[in-house]
Amino acid sequence: MADCLHMFRGYRVPPEAVEAVRQAIIETPRRVDVRALREVVEPALVSVNPWPSTTRSEAARCAVSAFLFDAVRAGLVKRRVNAWQLPAWWRVRKPTGAA
Repeated sequence: MADCLHMFRGYRVPPEAVEAVRQAIIETPRRVDVRALREVVEPALVSVNPWPSTTRSEAARCAVSAFLFDAVRAGLVKRRVNAWQLPAWWRVRKPTGAA
C-alpha cells in the first residue's frame, strides 16, 4: 500500500501517512474508527493541484475510503451494517487452531 503514489482530488498523501493508516487498521481489535483515520490523514495531505471545490477534509475522506478498500482486498477488514443499516468497518478475525 505504501509503495505507490496516492493522490486524491489534487492532494497527495505521503507514504508515512499511508503506513500510519495501515498500521492503525492492523492494530484495531474490533471496529475501525474511520474518524481517527481521517484525523491521521488530513494534516498530512500535501497540496499539489487541488480541485477548485474540494476541501482538505473531503480529500481525506476519499483517501480513507481508498485505504479501507485496499484493506478489504487484503482481507484485513469487512464492512457490516447495524440494525439501522448504517455501515461500519470491522476487523476480520483470523481463525485460531487447525481446521
